[in-house]
Amino acid sequence: MEKPMYEKLFIGGDLSGIQKFLYNISSKKAAVSLKGRSAYLSDFMRDVYDKLKKQMQGAVEDIYCSGGKFYLQAADTEDNRLAIECMAREKAVELWKEHRGALGLSIRYVPFTENADGTLYVEGENHIKVGILWKTISELFYRDKQQRLNYRDKQQRLKNHLVGNYHDFFEPIELEGSPKVCIVTGIESADCVLYDFGDEKRYVLPSVEKQIEKGEELRKSEDIKDFETYAKGTYLGILRMDVDGLGRRFGERGFDSISDYKKFSDSLTNFFEEELKAIQQTQYKKYICLIYAGGDDVFAVGRWDKIIDFAERIHTEVKTRFAEDGLSISGGVVIVKPKYPIAKAAEKAGEAEEAAKHFRHGEHVEKNAFSLFGRTVSWNGEFDVVKKYKDMFQNLVKSDGLDRSLLHKVMLYASIAEKNEQRKQEGKPLDYSYYWHASYYLTRFAGRNEKHKDLCDELRTIVIKDVRKLQLVALGARWAELLLRMENTKDNKQ
Repeated sequence: MEKPMYEKLFIGGDLSGIQKFLYNISSKKAAVSLKGRSAYLSDFMRDVYDKLKKQMQGAVEDIYCSGGKFYLQAADTEDNRLAIECMAREKAVELWKEHRGALGLSIRYVPFTENADGTLYVEGENHIKVGILWKTISELFYRDKQQRLNYRDKQQRLKNHLVGNYHDFFEPIELEGSPKVCIVTGIESADCVLYDFGDEKRYVLPSVEKQIEKGEELRKSEDIKDFETYAKGTYLGILRMDVDGLGRRFGERGFDSISDYKKFSDSLTNFFEEELKAIQQTQYKKYICLIYAGGDDVFAVGRWDKIIDFAERIHTEVKTRFAEDGLSISGGVVIVKPKYPIAKAAEKAGEAEEAAKHFRHGEHVEKNAFSLFGRTVSWNGEFDVVKKYKDMFQNLVKSDGLDRSLLHKVMLYASIAEKNEQRKQEGKPLDYSYYWHASYYLTRFAGRNEKHKDLCDELRTIVIKDVRKLQLVALGARWAELLLRMENTKDNKQ
C-alpha cells in the first residue's frame, strides 16, 4: 500500500552507546584518547548529517546537530524517504564493522504538514503543536534502542547483516601472527597495529589509532596535558553533568514553531560547545580538561578542587541563561588518585550523576542537584550551606588555630546520625548516645579556646536538632579537610 505524502519530513538521528564507548579505555594516553574519541563521535554524526542533507531533494532546513543527535526537515517525497532508509541501513553496517555493536545509530522520520497558524497535521490528527514531532521521534529512537539491547533483536539484526555480508563472516581470513590486545580498549584483535606512544610502541585498534591522532591534533591546539599534570600532586576530579527539564521544555511547554525550537537549540548548542569551552580555556586551562560538552552533557577531568568550582560555575551559567526555559543541571563528581582507571572513575561519576538526577526533596524528585564526596545536595540552597561551612572551617584552621580534630568529629557525628536514620526506616531501636558524646566533646573543645565557643554552641544545636544540616556541615568539613591537606602537602614540598 502506497504511503500517503505529507508536506515535509521531520528527520532525526540518535547515536546510542556513546557513554560506554567513550569511557571504555585504559589509562594509557587517557586524556588524549578520551578527547579523540569525543571528537571522533562528533565528526561521525556531522558526516552522517551532511551526507543525508546532500541526498535530500528540494529545500532542506537545518535544525540541530550536537551531542549524538541531529534533526532536520526536508520535503516528503518517496525518494527522500528511500534515501533516509538507505542511509540508516548503510550506517548500521558501517558501525557493525567498525565497532561490533558497541555503537548504534537510529535514523527516523515523521511526516507532517504545517498549517498557517504554526500547528501541524501529523498521522491523521490536525492542529497539533510542534512538540509532537520530538515526542514521536524520541519514541522511535527509544524503540530502536530497546531493540538493539534486546538479545533476540540482536540475533535478528545479525542474521540480516550476515545475509548481506556473507563474505565478511564466512570466507577464510588469513592471520599473520597471533591476535594482539589493544592497550587502550583491552580488545583482542588481529587487526591491531603498533602505535608509537613516544616512550614505547604498543598495539592499538586501527579505529583507536585514528582517535588518538585526532586527540593529538586537539592536544596541540588546546594544550591538553596528562591527568597527573592536571592533578598537580593531589587528587583528580571526574565530573559528569546533564541538563534537567529538557523533556518538560519540549513536551509540556513546547514551542510555537520549529523556528522557535531552532533558536532555543542554537542557544543551547552555543553554550555547551562554545561558551563552556571558552570558560575552561581562560580560567581553568591549567587545571581542567573539558573532554566533552555537547547536547546537554558535560564530562570533564581535572584537579579535584577546581572541578568542583567548574561544576558550580556551569550550574550558575545554566540557571542564569536558561531560567525562562525552566532548565537546571544536575551532576556528580568523584575524587580519585591520578592513576586510577579512568573507565572505572567515569562509571562512578555516572553513578554520582544519576544520584543527583534522582535527588528527592520529600516525596518529590527534585533533580537540580550535585553529588560530591558520596553525598547529594540540592543546588537550591544546600550547596551554599556546604560551601559556607567549608570556608568557615578552612579559615578558622588557617587563621584562628582551630584544631582539625573538630572536623573529623563533625563527620563522625553525621555518620552516626545517618545510621540512626537507616535504623528508623528498618524499625530498629535508635541510638542517641552520640548526643551526649557530642555535647561533652564540644563543651570541652570550647573550653580550650573561647574564640571557638560560638561555633561549638552552633554545632551542638545542629547535632541534636537537624540531621540534614549536620550532613551538610559534615560535607563542608570533608571539603575543608581535603583542601587543608592539599595545602599542607604543597608546603612540605617547598
